[in-house]
Amino acid sequence: MDTNWMSEPRSSTLFLKGLGEFLDVECKKNANVAGEIKCPCVKCVNNLWVTRDKATEHIICNGFMEGYHTEHLEVGKDVAQVGIWGTKSKGSPHNHWSFRLENNHKLKKITIDHGDLIFSLKFTAEDDRGITHDSKKMGGWNGGNEESEVTFDFDEEIIGINGTVGVSTGTYAGYTIISSLSFITNKTTHGPFGQTTGTPFEVPWNRGSFGGFYGLAGYYIDGIGVYLKASQETARVGLWGTELSTGPHYRWSFCLEENYKLTMITIDHGDMISSLTFTSEDCMGSTHVSNKAGGYNDGTAISEVNLSWDEEIIGINGTFGASTSTCDGKTISSLCFITNKRSHGPFGHVTRTGFSVPWSKGSFAGFYGTASYYINSIGVYVRATM
Repeated sequence: MDTNWMSEPRSSTLFLKGLGEFLDVECKKNANVAGEIKCPCVKCVNNLWVTRDKATEHIICNGFMEGYHTEHLEVGKDVAQVGIWGTKSKGSPHNHWSFRLENNHKLKKITIDHGDLIFSLKFTAEDDRGITHDSKKMGGWNGGNEESEVTFDFDEEIIGINGTVGVSTGTYAGYTIISSLSFITNKTTHGPFGQTTGTPFEVPWNRGSFGGFYGLAGYYIDGIGVYLKASQETARVGLWGTELSTGPHYRWSFCLEENYKLTMITIDHGDMISSLTFTSEDCMGSTHVSNKAGGYNDGTAISEVNLSWDEEIIGINGTFGASTSTCDGKTISSLCFITNKRSHGPFGHVTRTGFSVPWSKGSFAGFYGTASYYINSIGVYVRATM
């Protein structure tokens, strides 16, 4: 958790915002059964249980106790945001929706109101005492003509979603919406719900990573994204392509070190992606070049993506399918790197099955996948931002 706010004047907006986020975490993780937390102000010195409001008052008036520094606050950011698919326009606050699993809660049921598109979603979670908690309904200013329920077994969890993005028709025509959704678990695929028309999307993730959903909604579900729990500050999203399991030499990984910035990607390509190499720069200006991923076979062209000092990757898209070689299974046939400034690519040959995954600015932490003669698959490391 960023602690720079602690050195700001206690009446400043930055201090009050940081204090609010800190107390959110304290109340979530360290509150007693009465909802009280230990107050870390100068007078209470972490010995007195008080309400959140009282802790706010004490800290603003008295300041933090001496020695209460960063080590007490490394509990903040543990969730990464991946998406949104659908409309990305930012409407008024009532158009934003969010469902996030609390600690020790498990998703028990999803209620989907649908017809030729997804009208609304509702989520039911169960805590470790067996008590259920229903979210509010997301979307649904218009109702569909069918309501379906997905009920999860005790040992079942979501490990991915797929769906389609379409355009609404009828009375409220012309909106970019989620036209269909499927929920993929470690046991089965639930769905599709809605009508599978429009642009498809798919995002898998590691078992144990699911943290909730968020998006935009009004008459319908306009957009959807995923909260993923970060393990050691990063979460893994993907793979797209094929995952070969014939040995560790087929696996590759590039993860940015702390305070490093990605400055260049070198792509060896032809009718598919042969190899990838990543160059990063540390805070002292020294460059670091990764090992080459893939490339047992060379492509016909080498391209470089050079990122400016204020440019960062916020998404990728591409295609994958069977390789022209008889011995390498599915491969990544094209890749495009999307930044906060532009799209770089596509590199390779845009054919076969497509994929696209965006993420929040400031989240990118690296790539990983499988490779041999070519890049067989790719996934993304994303950092927790919440």
